[in-house]
Amino acid sequence: MKNKEKKKYIFILSFLAVTVIFISWTLFKFYSVTHKRIYDMKIEEMKNFSMQGSAVVEKRLEGFVNLLYGLAEYIEEEDITDSANMEKLQHLLEKRDVGFQRMGIADAKGNARITNGKTLKIDNRNYFRTCMKEKKATTEIRYSDMVDKQICIIAVPILDDSKEAVGVLYGLSELDFFRIYDNTILEDKNTYIQVVDLTGNYIRKKQSSLIGKKENIFDGIGSIESTVSVEEIRKKIQQDEQVYTEVTNGKSKEIVYFTPLQLNDWCVVSVIDFSEVTESVDYMLSRNAYGMVSKIIVVLLSLFLVILYYSRQERKQIKQFNERLLFDEEIMLTAAEKSGFVIMSYIMESKELRFINRTLGEMEFPEVAYNLPVVFMKYFPENQELHQQLKQIFENMQRGKGKRDFLVSFSNEGKMTYLRIQLITPVDEKGNTRQCIGMIEDYTERQIIRENAEKDPLTKLYNRNSSREKIEAFQKNSQLSPGVVHAYVILDIDNFKVLNDTLGHQIGDQALQDVAEILLRHFRSYDIVGRLGGDEFIVFLKNIPQEAVCRNISSLLRKLSRTYEKGGKSVQITASAGIALISNPQTEFSEMYRMADEALYQVKKERKNGFRIYEEK
Repeated sequence: MKNKEKKKYIFILSFLAVTVIFISWTLFKFYSVTHKRIYDMKIEEMKNFSMQGSAVVEKRLEGFVNLLYGLAEYIEEEDITDSANMEKLQHLLEKRDVGFQRMGIADAKGNARITNGKTLKIDNRNYFRTCMKEKKATTEIRYSDMVDKQICIIAVPILDDSKEAVGVLYGLSELDFFRIYDNTILEDKNTYIQVVDLTGNYIRKKQSSLIGKKENIFDGIGSIESTVSVEEIRKKIQQDEQVYTEVTNGKSKEIVYFTPLQLNDWCVVSVIDFSEVTESVDYMLSRNAYGMVSKIIVVLLSLFLVILYYSRQERKQIKQFNERLLFDEEIMLTAAEKSGFVIMSYIMESKELRFINRTLGEMEFPEVAYNLPVVFMKYFPENQELHQQLKQIFENMQRGKGKRDFLVSFSNEGKMTYLRIQLITPVDEKGNTRQCIGMIEDYTERQIIRENAEKDPLTKLYNRNSSREKIEAFQKNSQLSPGVVHAYVILDIDNFKVLNDTLGHQIGDQALQDVAEILLRHFRSYDIVGRLGGDEFIVFLKNIPQEAVCRNISSLLRKLSRTYEKGGKSVQITASAGIALISNPQTEFSEMYRMADEALYQVKKERKNGFRIYEEK
């Protein structure tokens, strides 16, 4: 009996020992897994947080660059620093809040005039040299004696018709304009957002406890311990890669995340105190895990179920809290930085659409909407094509991922309006989407500027560059059926010089406009019609039966035979055409031009007022 009792107690003690060991091991694993998951969530949260900041800064820079490029199109090139051009810029600064405190124009030698009346010599400045040499937009941070602080200079080249740089147009903005946002509280801890250039110099500085104590962020990291070396961080951000590191001085620890901008050599840096991760873990364990040890023998199974339930509930609550916090911050910060936009937040599960900054022009959207098509259609004119576009956007909000752009256009009482709709749908670590964020922007003014830049001012046809871009864009996805080709046609007006010399340039301009009108009426609406320059025109006929090409061009040349009279004198013009038949959609634009130009040369050489199809020799 005693041996039996002894074995029983040994069994109970052994069972308790194994149980304690098992629960201890379980607690250890629970702590490790929980710590890692919360840490991973914070890293992902910082990544998205940093990307938000970079998107805000990049959006502002993109707006500045687009504005300057639009203005550069209207700069008179004969004397780009003359008073007329300066008055235009000064008028713009006075009438509109464009974000620039001053603007300037420099000629090719670096002689610059500023809207405040001063003149400068800027030929030795990096932004001027970059614009002139590389013919692209650039930025530079400089110290300004005028305002006693750092300023940002944003510059674009002024190009002539041959795409050579003849000067530089630039604007000066104080760095306060690039403020992303000040302190943001995440779970009662400070998260700092800063902007630096690729050398580590601060553009926007919010001092954190460790790395922000130096004037250069890399000096700050180099003065303490870092899991990633300064050299490796420099290398990665110079390659436009995101990178994060952990830094410590032995007492405090921070997580630092770098997100390079795509538009220029800037980088958004977000910093979070590592104590937030450990405190989150301690908070969870202190409420549930440690109590398990004292209750394990009595209520082992029940306690295990309770811990499992509360662990799942708390992880779910933390995840939902972080997601809502992330989305709410993104919405509020975007709304604050993008005054005048309509901000939307669409919850996919409930199909609820919330609006922030709800006024756009004369339209005012409701705070919350459920029946999206019905709500939106109230603000737009009856138009089947427009309604179809909006329907596709609603479907994209429900199923799309990542960042998407849509341009919606409609005519209301004879006035054309363009709306740009941007959607962002973040994806969690499992590839799931729960919410879509959107912005609606009145894009009318910028779209009109863009369209004007594509057109030849005299004939309103596509200019040389836009003709090439549209043809090349079409060819990327082009497919041809048997017996069908693309026809690349170069048209040249015969006797046009005689017309100009005899009847004057006014009649010559009228003749060019008449030719453009005939071309637009003659060809299909989806064919590409442009003016190469002078009296040369280009036509790209899409998907046309090969046997129909000659008939089509013969009919066109008859229409282009016209006579003009003035002061008792008359001149007849005709047209000659060179044609390249394209059966391979991958044919380069330059090759098509060469073939059509050789065919045109033969026509002009032999008889004029005719056409010829290029044939390989």
